[in-house]
Order: sequence, then structure tokens, then C-alpha cells
Amino acid sequence: MASTDTPTKEAEPDSKNVGPMSREWHWHPELPVKYAPYWLWPAQPRRLAKWVWQNWLQFSDRSIFLALAFLVAFWVQPVGQEQTSFSLGWVAWVFLRNWLLLLIVAGGLHHWFYGIDGQGKLLKYDPRPYSKRKNALFKFDYQTWDNVYHSMVFGATILSLFECFLRWSYASGLITTLSFSAHPIWFVLMFALLALWQSLHFYVVHLVLHQPFIYRHVHAVHHRNVNTGPWSGMSMHPIEVMAYLSAILTVLILPSHPVHMLFLGYWLMLGAASSHSGYEAIWAKDRQALLLGAFFHQLHHRYYECNYGNAEMPWDKWFGTFHDGSEEATRSTRDRKRTMHS
Repeated sequence: MASTDTPTKEAEPDSKNVGPMSREWHWHPELPVKYAPYWLWPAQPRRLAKWVWQNWLQFSDRSIFLALAFLVAFWVQPVGQEQTSFSLGWVAWVFLRNWLLLLIVAGGLHHWFYGIDGQGKLLKYDPRPYSKRKNALFKFDYQTWDNVYHSMVFGATILSLFECFLRWSYASGLITTLSFSAHPIWFVLMFALLALWQSLHFYVVHLVLHQPFIYRHVHAVHHRNVNTGPWSGMSMHPIEVMAYLSAILTVLILPSHPVHMLFLGYWLMLGAASSHSGYEAIWAKDRQALLLGAFFHQLHHRYYECNYGNAEMPWDKWFGTFHDGSEEATRSTRDRKRTMHS
């Protein structure tokens, strides 16, 4: 049965409500789930240009992370000579800023969706309400407090440790800083390449995390969140946090500028909050205010043994773990899950 609180197609150009595929969903985007159009063959330049415009150049979580990276890299805290040695001043500023950013993004999204109930169930994937009841499965007996604890104590903290090490590496010359003036094409393309790299890294790491022993002792902390919220994104065991965020270390190899490192860091940490919000978009004043679009990963939290990567690259499709949102894919995933755990 279709949701009655769905926005119009005109207001939401990339996604239309076609009625939930089953009673398991309150709302979902147009099915089947699609990958970014980099991989279409024959190529569709107009569709690719539209996707790049909507995701990179218009107002989206991705463009926000990009703008934030430029703001920090060139104005708030550029890499400077003082970062050739570790001192309390600049290191503390890195930690404080990352804690504050996660608090603003994850806390703000949580407050809008689940605090003041800013849009009710409009564009909400899961028909069940976000749990605010006591549950002994979670630390402090509540999902939100458990998620906040893991996100702030491990998530933002470990990202800050990586960032401090990489800032020191840039400042010390261990990493050659790539300038826009010297290599403008590579400088721009690097952002897209980092997104593709993160997709590969996430798929491989995630696949390892789902091996039974590692899942049971590490990844299960994250998967306690079946009905996710913004704070669920970085709610992980510290071992998983380190593995997940280690994608940022690619700048030790690829020619880059600190703005690239910061963009990838924000994509990993803040993007986890937006991709676990449980909603397709922020809807305010009768229009889509900010596209989040994370149904691909929502399917993973519902069915577990599928969609280990993300929609940036079709790794799951290539390796037979793709769930496209259909009932047939649900049956196939459940069969594979029974086989894996039998």
C-alpha cells in the first residue's frame, strides 16, 4: 500500500514513490535501486552530467562536505609550518572541531527527524518508529545514548588521530602537497577518485567484517542498529572504526592536497550520519531541502548479507551480493544468509 504523505515527482526529481514493495517499507525511492551512472554502457553523458550536477554541484550532503573541506583547508586551519611538530594547540583544535562537527550533523539530523519529529514519516524508509525504549542490547540501555557514546568516543576521536598524523605528514613533506595551479585537472578529478576509492575500500572492509568470527566480536556493535538513526552511522566497535576510517590513508600514496584529505574524512564520518538517518531527504516548507538518499545502505541494515558497498560503484552487482530492492532480491539474500550461517 502506497504512503499517503509522499511528495510530488516535480518536487523530487530523482525519486518517485511507487508504493512500498512490501509491508516491510513505509517509503522507498523508485526501484530497482540504481548505481551512480559512471558505469552505464553505452555511456549516457546527459544522465551522467545530471547526476554530477545534482550530487556534486547542487545542495546535497556531498556538496556540503566539499564546501566544508575547502573552508577548513584554506581558511579555518590550513596546514602550516607549526604542524611539523605535535603541539597541544593545533592538535586540540582538530579534535574539538571534529567532535563539534559530528555533534552538529548527527545531533542536528537526529533532532529534526526524531526529536521534534520535523517531518513525521514523510520519506521515512522503515515503518517502525525509532526506538526510544529501554533495551539491554545497548550500552546505557538506550539506542541513542549507545550510538552517541560510540560515535563521539571512538568515531570522531579516531578520525582526529588520523587527521593529525596526515597534517603532520603534509607539513613535514612526507606527503607532497598538490596545488591547483600546478595540476588543475588532477586536483579536481581527485575528489571523484576519492569517492570511488572509498567505495572499493568500504566494500572490501565490510566484506571482511561480515565473516562470522569478526562479525560476532566487532561488527555486531554496529548492526544492533536495525532501525537506524543519524547517530548509528559512526556507532562502531573501535576496531571497525579504525578499519573503516583507514580509507583516508590513501593520501599517503596518491598526490593530494589537505583539502582532499579533509573531504574524504568528512565523507566518511559525517556522511555516515546522513546515510544512516533512515530518511530519503530533509523535507521542509513543502519542498526537498536536502537529499540524503541512502536506501542502498538501508537495505543492508535490514537484510545484512547484501549491499556491502555503496551506490558509487557496482561492486555488489559484480560479486553477486547486490540487493536492488525487489522481493526477488530479498528471497535471494535470505537464502544466501541461511547458507552462510548454516
